[in-house]
Amino acid sequence: MENASKALLIAAAILLSIIIISISIYIYNQSAGSTKQIVASKEMEMQLKQFNSQYELYEGIQSSNSIKQLLNIAIENNTELYKSDDTIELSVCIRSKSKKVLASTKDSSVKYALSSRNYGVRYPNNIRKLASYLGENDKYNISFEYNKNGYIWEIWINDIN
Repeated sequence: MENASKALLIAAAILLSIIIISISIYIYNQSAGSTKQIVASKEMEMQLKQFNSQYELYEGIQSSNSIKQLLNIAIENNTELYKSDDTIELSVCIRSKSKKVLASTKDSSVKYALSSRNYGVRYPNNIRKLASYLGENDKYNISFEYNKNGYIWEIWINDIN
């Protein structure tokens, strides 16, 4: 009888040890998952800041030459983003209510996209055309709209008020 009670105590101790080890592993895995989420979140935040910062340098009143540099960045990024369907929503579109821009835009489809479509001018070839229509000595006000994830979604080229 004494041996049976010792055997039960040993079995209970082993079972308790297994439960403690299992709980420890579970807690470790939960904290490791949280760490991975934090790292992924920080990484996404850095990508967001890097993406937006290349455009935000041009915010405010800019010359045509500066705007052409901005549009070249948009062309480069949109060309890259169109290669993958899962990043296409990060492409920027160009919009304008500027009378000067609309008057100088010779391509009717680009003019229509600038002023009336919901998505603006976003195809690299159309952005290239738009850049070629900007006057050499003109100045415009550049502003941005952001999407729900915080990325720049629209670049607005408007007259200086």
